[in-house]
Amino acid sequence: MEKRLEIEQYIPFGEENAISRKRLAQITELNDRKLREAISRARRDTVILNLSNGQGYFRPIEGKEDDLVVRYFKQEESRLKRIGWSLLATRRRVKEIQNGKKNMV
Repeated sequence: MEKRLEIEQYIPFGEENAISRKRLAQITELNDRKLREAISRARRDTVILNLSNGQGYFRPIEGKEDDLVVRYFKQEESRLKRIGWSLLATRRRVKEIQNGKKNMV
């Protein structure tokens, strides 16, 4: 069984210490897809930020960088809404397809 990589151990505290995904890939020897998956899993239990400024990933310093946590949350919430809106026509078509199959049975 493969041991789970504790990716958060490689992600520093503080925005000024942010690490790029390219550097994380070099350190962990993970390809980009596996690295993104590891970060996604770690984010379930650990606050890991990457702001849209291109500096990279970091864990916020509690009390000092709380504003960045809020900013990141708003950034990602906005992204989630945009994705939802971009799927609107596809969502309608899927419902049509599914309803059509029900009517065929």
